[in-house]
Amino acid sequence: MSTVKKSTTSIDTPDSEKKMATLTVDGTVIQVEEGSSVYTAIKDMGIVLPAMCYHYSFSPFGSCGLCLVEVEGKKNNVRSCTARAEDGMVIHTDTEKMEEARKKAVEKHLVTHPLDCPVCDKDGQCELQDMAYDLEVYDIKKGKRKVIPEDTRSIGLDFNMERCILCGQCINVCKEVQLVDALCFYKKDKKTHVGAHGGEALFCEFCGDCLAVCPVGAIVSKFSKYTFKPWQLKKTETTCSFCSDGCQIILETNERSIVVVTSELSYTNKLGYEVGPGDSHGGICVRGRFGFEYVQSDKRLTKPLTKVEGEHIEIPWFQALAQIGKRLKQIKEQHGGRAIAGLISGRCTNEAVYLFQRLMRSVLGSNNIDSAARYGHMNSVLAMQHALGIGSATSSYEQVALSDVILMVGSNLTETNPILALRVKKAMAEFGGKLIVTETWKTKLMALATHPLQIKLNSESMFIQGLVKAVVEEGLCHSAFSQKHPEAFKALQGALASLSKEAIVDACGLSWEQIVEAASLLAQSKRGTLIWGESIVSEVGAYDNVLRLIDLALVSGLFEKEGAGILPVCEENNEQGAVDMGGVSEFLPGQHAYASDDARQRFASDWHSSLPDAGEKGNGLSLPEMIEAAHRGEIKALYVVGENPLESLPTSMRVREALEKIDLIVVQDPFMNALGEMADFVLPVATFAEKEGSFTNMAGQTQGVSEAFDPRGEVRPDWKVFSDLSKHLAHPLLYRSSEEIKNEISQCVPGYYRSERPPVQADSYLQNDFVSEVTERYAQEKGRPQTETAFQLSLEQVLYHSGKLSTRDENLMGIYNNRNLQIGEADASAMGLETGDGVKLSSAQGTMEISVEVNAALPAGLVQFPVHFAEPPLKDFLVAQIDPKTHVIYRNTGPVAIESTKPIMLDVVPSKTETTTAASDTIEESPTEEAGSSDG
Repeated sequence: MSTVKKSTTSIDTPDSEKKMATLTVDGTVIQVEEGSSVYTAIKDMGIVLPAMCYHYSFSPFGSCGLCLVEVEGKKNNVRSCTARAEDGMVIHTDTEKMEEARKKAVEKHLVTHPLDCPVCDKDGQCELQDMAYDLEVYDIKKGKRKVIPEDTRSIGLDFNMERCILCGQCINVCKEVQLVDALCFYKKDKKTHVGAHGGEALFCEFCGDCLAVCPVGAIVSKFSKYTFKPWQLKKTETTCSFCSDGCQIILETNERSIVVVTSELSYTNKLGYEVGPGDSHGGICVRGRFGFEYVQSDKRLTKPLTKVEGEHIEIPWFQALAQIGKRLKQIKEQHGGRAIAGLISGRCTNEAVYLFQRLMRSVLGSNNIDSAARYGHMNSVLAMQHALGIGSATSSYEQVALSDVILMVGSNLTETNPILALRVKKAMAEFGGKLIVTETWKTKLMALATHPLQIKLNSESMFIQGLVKAVVEEGLCHSAFSQKHPEAFKALQGALASLSKEAIVDACGLSWEQIVEAASLLAQSKRGTLIWGESIVSEVGAYDNVLRLIDLALVSGLFEKEGAGILPVCEENNEQGAVDMGGVSEFLPGQHAYASDDARQRFASDWHSSLPDAGEKGNGLSLPEMIEAAHRGEIKALYVVGENPLESLPTSMRVREALEKIDLIVVQDPFMNALGEMADFVLPVATFAEKEGSFTNMAGQTQGVSEAFDPRGEVRPDWKVFSDLSKHLAHPLLYRSSEEIKNEISQCVPGYYRSERPPVQADSYLQNDFVSEVTERYAQEKGRPQTETAFQLSLEQVLYHSGKLSTRDENLMGIYNNRNLQIGEADASAMGLETGDGVKLSSAQGTMEISVEVNAALPAGLVQFPVHFAEPPLKDFLVAQIDPKTHVIYRNTGPVAIESTKPIMLDVVPSKTETTTAASDTIEESPTEEAGSSDG
């Protein structure tokens, strides 16, 4: 990975302190920062010079020879992109001499270009074509072919050096924006190539930024090569459906399928007009760019199914919905609404989640509702609601990019949220921010961090407590906390006093000085950002750990400083939106507490219906409670939308046994899955490319989802299914479009689609609950019980997949289908293992054999496997635990035993007779040898 820095200039440096230079450009006098790019200065005047190697997001390279200008006093033409502004420069851009020079530069590129436009994927969107046309280069001289064969060794990208103009954009965007540095120029057969270092086959993150910035067709996608011309495709801007980054993508489609996915990043936006310092460069990740094939998969469901005598048969929609409605009504009448439960995916639109929870509550009379947020994110939401009165991030993506200090705890952003990771990289590489990365293993961002802090396994809690203790006891506490809330500050001091520094250091494996330095950087930051992720929210004790992180933010003043804040990472693209829309039993839309009588009354009035009582616990059943209730025979109907607890949860939760006791199971999904096989009805629904609506990213920003083409077969959008089903339940929820649902949400939750969020309101918490809770929160931990097993298995997210939907995609599976168990070098060496060797993995749940892959990033005692793959079923070797406060299901880590199944190779020591025989010139048979040596 590259650690290159484009700039170490602090964004706090006032303009008045910068040394300025006066330039005269085509008779106009301007002032710019001395040493800045002349090209940028001219561009900012509104004069656009041709340049094929330039892009605003990385350093000037100066290879294409098109941005030439005349500078008085210079004999030769000057490449303006690499020229630095000097006081008194007199520059001419629009002269006959410059026009001719630029034409010659284009002609030079055309001479070595193959001119195979009719078969090139870039035909019609090629910058070299545009330059030739704009500069009126009509006389194309006889070409000098480079005769370089196409490099097709990479899994996702092909490299055509015949077309390459050696502009270096692909190399620079990879090195300076991605900080990956996967590409380079290299020599082969006395010719210059672009590819992986050492001329090897490229295997990288496959973000496709190199493909996006390539001005010609030198880099093309394997997944859409020779399949389109750009003018043939319809372009639809929408929001990616994978992770919670919420990237804007452009689906380029024909009548019924996606041909290619692009983004804002291209040569058409290379000048960066209207791009602010904290804005994205417009790129997307491997999932967003190449993970589109599942939309047009032949395995998609296209018609409703019902189970007859154990077999699924196709059935018309009106019959399916009528039968489902009839059975739901019967169950409600006989057993009440509490006998019905619903589970909805965090990949559904806001509008679909809103309508689903309204259907469940106001029509079916059930508040047994949950979503994928129950796998971790609810720990963040409930802790933030409790302490801050707001259940979402307080920092924006732009603020992350402009942070002077970023502390990441328990998050592997480059794999889970790669575009947010680019904001983190930008803060460090472009603006000189400090990056503190804390994890139990060496993540990619840890390799880049200014302060990499690798801690011991299961020590996240003690590390966080150490940070809080350091801020308080080193006198770094923000005055807004210590002075405004003296009782809370005193209570925190008292709670931390009993916490031993030695215990913290011993638990974490760091020195106290390292912990103090990290705490000091965050507490003294001007625009500090605190990020936490999967290793915090999905591990035992997560709720308390999130509260401790909020304590850290409070004492560091992150809610008081402009541009500072917290950002909890969640997995699915609309996980935050699912919570905001009431897709969990605790909340009505807008995160209004379901236990609130006033809130329930207001929504009941808006919906012209009664809502189920809050009940003794204040709300309905969460997912783990639904499973337990099903075991007891209390759940008679289960409606599942886009989720599959059979594949998501370990067998220790006995999900299948619970499901077998349910009378009616309805599954709504684009694909048949294990749960669908058990279901009484399976309803085919649209993917993100076939519907309208919105998603909410993890920063709380709502973003539009647009239909690129009509749904295939008879599939319907989720909201339409809910609306149509309600007609058979004697309480019709009639909508003509998702836009009508959006309008209703805007009335129920004012400001939601303007991404307006209530401010942090921590005063009530600090004056009341904080004092009574804080002592227990920092009580000395007993530590986790020791097990007889030497390894901890962790199911981790990998960059190339998101949830299990991406495993339906041929493109992404072609790039990554690695199902080896990852093991660290120290453990592999101790066990005599090499990549490809087999091991026996076992726990109290069973035993299986699996191949290993040695991974230098892992510490001793930790093994990993991708959480996305249901086979082999490593999840079933783990025992799920339920958080007593939040009901979050902890299911991704646990103890296992591993032993090598590699055959032991013994060196055979020859007997004295064998040695004598081998040494003689004549080999004679020996009775001893025939019988076999007793020494063997």
